[in-house]
Amino acid sequence: MKKIFAFSSAMFISFGLHAGCMTNKVNAINDKLKVSAVSETVKQEVIRLRDLGIKNEHSNAKMAVKYFEDAIGKLN
Repeated sequence: MKKIFAFSSAMFISFGLHAGCMTNKVNAINDKLKVSAVSETVKQEVIRLRDLGIKNEHSNAKMAVKYFEDAIGKLN
């Protein structure tokens, strides 16, 4: 019983640490969106790219990073 508990605890901690691994990128985009003076059209495109990055965060990390970088690039 102790082994099952230890194993399930380790798995829970492992999954908890892995989730949201790109949170810093999302937060950076959100912060820049708040203070950016770009047009509403550009803001909508940035939000679309951010959402695509979030959607692909675990299934296709390379694409997610590209979406995040493109979003930040539009805000600079």
